[in-house]
Amino acid sequence: MSKIIDLKKDAEVALELNRVCDSELSILKEQMYNSFKSQTQEMMVFHYFRVLNELCAQAGNLLLAGAYSSAEAQTRVIIEQAANQLYIAGDEGERARALLRSSKHLTKKNGDNWTAYLASQGISNPSATARKKNGEVALADFDERWPNTERYPNARKLFETLGWENHYHAFYAPLCDSVHSYSDDMANLILFHENSALLGDDLEMLLKYTEMERRRLATYNYLIAVGLRTESLARICNALNVNCKSQLIENAFEKLQKTICQHESYDQSRLK
Repeated sequence: MSKIIDLKKDAEVALELNRVCDSELSILKEQMYNSFKSQTQEMMVFHYFRVLNELCAQAGNLLLAGAYSSAEAQTRVIIEQAANQLYIAGDEGERARALLRSSKHLTKKNGDNWTAYLASQGISNPSATARKKNGEVALADFDERWPNTERYPNARKLFETLGWENHYHAFYAPLCDSVHSYSDDMANLILFHENSALLGDDLEMLLKYTEMERRRLATYNYLIAVGLRTESLARICNALNVNCKSQLIENAFEKLQKTICQHESYDQSRLK
């Protein structure tokens, strides 16, 4: 791996940007209050700020601790929640309501599916029955209050709406595919096992470099995720006409961009 890439140092760059964003946010929030179209939208966006700060801090610390698989899972969640935050902040409040409705709908759907399965086995469960009933009541109540609420988009449509379609294909979808089963790690493990006799003395070296690349990709994806978290903050401020110009954020973000470029240059140099 190129000597310019220091994984712990790179993780610290993203951690520092997250710390700066959270610190500056305490000032920006005062300007954001009562600027949203509804109190519901404001509460949800602010909660996402808290969640994203927590997730970014945890993922960075996981990398520093060498827990790369856990960091990879956290990174996927950071990207998705940054997208959710930016999406619900981008209209008159209808998107926030759509997200709230999806919660009621999913509770009902899960309750329906669970009770149907139990019925097919000739058994029942009070928890399943209660979940089904709670979902039905909550969704019916919601639809009565807001009968024309749009459905919340699936992940791909969500990213497309934000102009993040490339991020979906380049980062989010591969992370989802990986962390659902860690199939990439399993595939590499079995591939090396099946070809161990052929590889001979090279097997140990290949295992070493594969692990190094796995760790580098986990760090690179984390850098991207914190960058998107920062973009969400900036775009929300712009939408609210809140001046988010901060030299601290700009300096930290510039360091992040340079670090990302180092990883991408390393990648591209191997593909020529």
